[in-house]
Amino acid sequence: MANTRTWAEVIGLTQARAGAAFSSGTELTNIGFLLNSAARTIYDESRYWDRYLVLEPRTAARGYIATTEDSYNVYGAGTAEANGLYVVEVPNTQYTIANNEENYRLRKGRDGWVIESTNGGVVELYTNSSTLEQAPETGWVATNGASPVPIVQKLSEIGEAIGYWSAAKWSGNDPLTLTAYPDSNGIRLASNVTGTVYVAYKKAWTDTYGNGESGTLATVPSEWAEFMAYDAARSYRASQSGEDGFNPIALRDVNNALERALMKVSRSGAIAALTNQLKTQYSVDNSI
Repeated sequence: MANTRTWAEVIGLTQARAGAAFSSGTELTNIGFLLNSAARTIYDESRYWDRYLVLEPRTAARGYIATTEDSYNVYGAGTAEANGLYVVEVPNTQYTIANNEENYRLRKGRDGWVIESTNGGVVELYTNSSTLEQAPETGWVATNGASPVPIVQKLSEIGEAIGYWSAAKWSGNDPLTLTAYPDSNGIRLASNVTGTVYVAYKKAWTDTYGNGESGTLATVPSEWAEFMAYDAARSYRASQSGEDGFNPIALRDVNNALERALMKVSRSGAIAALTNQLKTQYSVDNSI
C-alpha cells in the first residue's frame, strides 16, 4: 500500500515526544527496537489490517492446511483456464496447476519465467523476462494467451487464519464454509479434506523497520506511525528514570499484554471449533 511515512519522520516524531535527540549510536539503536516492538504490538491487536489481509487458494492434505506452502496463486489472466493454484514440482523452477482437468505449468527457463499449456503439446501463454529465483508478480507479456496478463503471487505464510471455503469466495458462487482451527501440525479442518481450499488470513509478521539498510524497511504504515511514536517515547522515558524505586514496567501493562494474548487465542477459533465438535459427537453418540 502507498500510505506510508518515512522512518526518519517517525524517528523525529518520537524524539519530539520523548524530549530527547537520538542522532546516532546506542540510543538511536534502542529507539529502533522500541519502535519495532510497538509495531509488533499493534500488528497483534487486530486481524483486519488491510495491508496484511489475504484471500487465496491453499492445498489441504488429509485434513490439514500448512501455514507455509511453496505454491503460486495465478489470477486475472485473460485465458481463464490458466488461473488457479500452481503447486511445486521442482522447487524454484517448476509448478503445475492443481487441477486434474487441465494441464498448465509455471516454470523458469533460461530466458525467464513462462506460463504454458501442456494440453496435447506445449504452448507458451505468458512470458516474463525476470531471471529471479521467485516468479515475479507483474511484468508478464501475453504471447499466445489472451489479455489481460495474469498476476502471479507467491503464497504468503499464514499468521492468523480467518475463514475457510471449499471453492473461490466472492466470485459468483456460494462455496461451502469449512470449520477449522490451528494446532501443532498446521490448520486442522473439521472434515478430512484433500484438495484445494480457499483461506482468508492475516499474513505472518516478517517486517523490521529501519533506515533501509541490512534488510530493514525505510517506510512505516501510516496508520501505525502515531501509536509507534507515542509508545516508543513512553518506553524511552520510563527507561531513563533514576534510582527512585520506580518500576517502568507497570503491572497494568503486564496484564494488558496477557489479555491481548488471550484475545488472540479466542479469535483463532480453536475453542469454538472444538466445542462444536464435542457437541456434535455427544448428540450422535447413543452410548452416552
